[in-house]
Amino acid sequence: MDNQSKFCIELKALVNSICRKMAQQPFTKGRDSFTSIQIWIIHYLYDNQDRDVFQRDLETDFNVRRSTVSGILQNLEKKGLVQRQSVAQDARLKKITLTQEAKNLYNEMLIDIISMEQLMTENVTEEEWIVFYQVLEKIKGNLE
Repeated sequence: MDNQSKFCIELKALVNSICRKMAQQPFTKGRDSFTSIQIWIIHYLYDNQDRDVFQRDLETDFNVRRSTVSGILQNLEKKGLVQRQSVAQDARLKKITLTQEAKNLYNEMLIDIISMEQLMTENVTEEEWIVFYQVLEKIKGNLE
């Protein structure tokens, strides 16, 4: 098997490993468990509190379908972690914000997220990161 045909298999294996490892984190256990995409959306919303974020932003930035994002947001709303609020310029648009409960939860999650990222990126040099991101951009461009 050459490198190109092996790429998708290796990428899927990596994603599965990340999801499995995240599922072992303390904040994913117990009564309110979270999927990895829910965690990343909370992370994204927390990092983008300084601007209005809409469902279409999540669809674009996470490259997921409208129905998928809609379901994720509905689940996060049921858990009391996000709110959808109308905006003055267009009543059809709903900006998505984190509740205070989600912000508190995020601070607990952050320790585990940082730990996870440190584990995944250990021993990767700056030069390797540069090449990695160049290759990722090429692959994403090929898929557009």
